[in-house]
Amino acid sequence: MQFQIASPVADIHGVPDLNALRGKFETQLVMGEIFDVEEEKDGWCRGSCAHDGYAGFVESRHLRKEIVVPTHIVVTARSNTYAAPSIKSLFTGALSFGSLVRVTGTGQDFMQIAGGNWIYARHIAPAGMTEKDHVATAKKFLETPYYWGGRSGFGIDCSGLVQVCLGRAGLRVPRDSGDQEQAVGKTVDAPQAGDIVFFKGHVGMMADDANLLHANATHMKTVIEPLEDVIARRGEIVSVKRL
Repeated sequence: MQFQIASPVADIHGVPDLNALRGKFETQLVMGEIFDVEEEKDGWCRGSCAHDGYAGFVESRHLRKEIVVPTHIVVTARSNTYAAPSIKSLFTGALSFGSLVRVTGTGQDFMQIAGGNWIYARHIAPAGMTEKDHVATAKKFLETPYYWGGRSGFGIDCSGLVQVCLGRAGLRVPRDSGDQEQAVGKTVDAPQAGDIVFFKGHVGMMADDANLLHANATHMKTVIEPLEDVIARRGEIVSVKRL
C-alpha cells in the first residue's frame, strides 16, 4: 500500500529501532514523496521508497494514507512556510528541496498549499518541470550540512546530492554511489564541467574543469574545492561518467 510522507523529512532506518547503532539511518524521504508499505507494526512501517526501491523502516508518524496529489515542487534548498501570505506573518515551518506540495490558493508573492500554510511563490515550480543543469541545482546546496544518509536541504550526503540533483534534471538514479557508478552516463578519461566523479565510497560532480562540488564529511558540508585536493585526500578516481 502506498503512503505519503507528511513530515518535512522522514528518516528511513535499517531496523525499526531508534536506538540501534548499525542500520539506524539509511536514507531519507521528504514531504510528499511516496513510501510503499508492506507491513505496519508497533509504530513502524516496513517497505521501500517508491522513487528508487530503497528498502527500510520509517516511523508511522511521518506517513499518511491519504495521497495529496502534488502540483508543485520546492526548488530551493529550504523554504519557510507561513500562516499568511506575508513575510511578517507567523513562521509555521520549513520544507526541503524536492518537497512535493499541492497549491490551493495564490497571493501576490505567496502560494497557499494543502494544509493552509503559505510558501514564497518563487521557491516552487510546477511538479512536471525539470532543471537540466544539475550543477546549478547542486550549487543551491552549498554550505548545507553533511548528514550521512541525508537527501534534503536540512542535511545531505554525497550520493544523496547526486541523486536529488540528477532527479531534478529528470534522471532517475540509484541511491548509493556504487550503484550510481554502474547506472550513470558513459565513462570518459578527463573530467570536465558536469561530469560525475567516483572515488571509493564517494561521489561528486565537476563544478568546472578543475573543481569538484560534493557533500563530504571532511568539511561537514557541501563545498566546491580543487579536484586535486580531493584526490590527495581520498586517493585516485575510480571512474568519471559523462551524462
